[in-house]
Amino acid sequence: MPELPAPAAAPPTATQLSEVAYLELSFQAVYALRQGNVLAAEAPSEPHELANTARRRVAQSKFLVSLLIALLVGGSMLTLTSFIEKLFLVSTAANPIPVPLPLYTGTVIAGLLLLELSFLWMVGLQSLPTFLGSQILPVLETLPIPEKKLDRVALLVVFRLFDAPAITALVLTPIALGIALNSVFVGLLVIPGVVTVVLLAMGLSLRTGRFFVQHVQGSRGGLRASVLRWMYLLLWAVPAFGIYGFVSFGPQIMYGLAYLGRTAPSALGSLLLVFPFPFGLLPVFGLTGANSFSLLPGGDVWTTTLAALGYSALAAGVAWWLRKAPRELSRLSPEVQLTDQRKGARLHPVRAPAAILLKDLRTASRTPGYAFVILLPLIDAVVIGLSSFIGAPAPKSVFDLAAAAVSTTAILATFFGPAFFATEVMGYSYTRTLPLTNRSMLLGKSSLIVLIYIVASAMVVSLTVLRILDVWLFFAFIIAELPGLVAAAFLEIGLLFRRAQTAGVPVSLMSSGAWWATTVVLPGLAIAGLPITLFGILQFVGVSPIQSFVAMGGLALAELAIFSIFALGLPGRGRG
Repeated sequence: MPELPAPAAAPPTATQLSEVAYLELSFQAVYALRQGNVLAAEAPSEPHELANTARRRVAQSKFLVSLLIALLVGGSMLTLTSFIEKLFLVSTAANPIPVPLPLYTGTVIAGLLLLELSFLWMVGLQSLPTFLGSQILPVLETLPIPEKKLDRVALLVVFRLFDAPAITALVLTPIALGIALNSVFVGLLVIPGVVTVVLLAMGLSLRTGRFFVQHVQGSRGGLRASVLRWMYLLLWAVPAFGIYGFVSFGPQIMYGLAYLGRTAPSALGSLLLVFPFPFGLLPVFGLTGANSFSLLPGGDVWTTTLAALGYSALAAGVAWWLRKAPRELSRLSPEVQLTDQRKGARLHPVRAPAAILLKDLRTASRTPGYAFVILLPLIDAVVIGLSSFIGAPAPKSVFDLAAAAVSTTAILATFFGPAFFATEVMGYSYTRTLPLTNRSMLLGKSSLIVLIYIVASAMVVSLTVLRILDVWLFFAFIIAELPGLVAAAFLEIGLLFRRAQTAGVPVSLMSSGAWWATTVVLPGLAIAGLPITLFGILQFVGVSPIQSFVAMGGLALAELAIFSIFALGLPGRGRG
């Protein structure tokens, strides 16, 4: 009797294919072999060990973002407590306009939804370049897989980029609001707003990703093109600016809305129809019923409900568009700008540290993730400058404002120091063959940190010069803190290089691990913050400002002297 043929194996499902694709995406995000990186000599030989390492590091990044969203939700719970509410609901001499309770509660919830939208959008901005650079989906396009299944695979992979932060927002937001407002039903009423936020964040991420691929990634070189690329990338920093602005100007926004309700109720009613206010007011409606809108100037329950339904319909349209958008995005190619002008190559040799600095800036101008690291301290400087310009601080608060501006800028620049080595993943493929010393790398990377610090400080000064006459205080803080910032940069980079030298791995792999990035950042933050801390202590005990500045600068110079010896004595050449 002839032997029957074995039954054919069932083709893999879209979920199974997406699991494999996501694993490859995680591997490329950590090891970046397609961008010229190499594995360490002592890297695990078993493929599953490499895959597990990649999974863990990507999961760590998701956990950090999810933790930030959880902190935002927790902060919103605190603002809905009776102790904080009284600060806004009761008129005082400083704030004579009380905020109506429905307006206060609805604005807090709407603000939380806006912050969640911004964070999720930033997750997409940071992840999509890796999604595109991994070249996973183009490989799947060559296999005999149906078109609809490929669309589902692409969509599932993109979902995996957002899963942990989105689930955190979807679960914690209704629970937190239900607890804060003592009503499970009120907590459930915020779910439509969170679902809309998640869908809109994904849609915005893909649309801006499409814009980046077509108009930024393939743009020409040169000064003019670089300026245009940075202008495009500033659009990607809008979510971060919204987060900083809303948190920094939250009280002013609240009192401004209350003042608008008293002077122009119809204008406030129109403003409350703007996203995400309608979703913020829905829980208010569930809390006290339609009567709550009688206390809300210009508010109307029917128009608010219709606006929420309209935004929900928009989110449904985005969800329908998302079915095919990720795959279409993966198939896009940059619109490279060609020219008929035949010009010879003009080389302008510079010293190695300056070349490293220029290479990092050019890489960042074509990579939103790296550009964001540079732009975030600058955004913070703009917010601090605007807050001082709007608030018109008194002369006594100049010290506090200057210390806050300089310390925040220094800490942010120091905190993201190790992240600058992510650019070495792209440069490693050609710089590893050049006679570059670790000292040159140290000076080039430190120059980038110092450049961010100086530009951000200058932006604060330029925005505050019209409000504060004692601008010399800012310059004193900037100059006194500068040696400490350089010392912190030397310490962070020196630690990375020495550890990479000992382990025999590229420094780019050292900086990609969350554990080593944290252990390097913490000492750097301590060194950068110590001079400012000393200044604050001396001011508290009554030491004169001049003596405090001298002591602050002396400590910063001592730090620089100590860590210059540590960092400039780096062994070896090349990558180390």
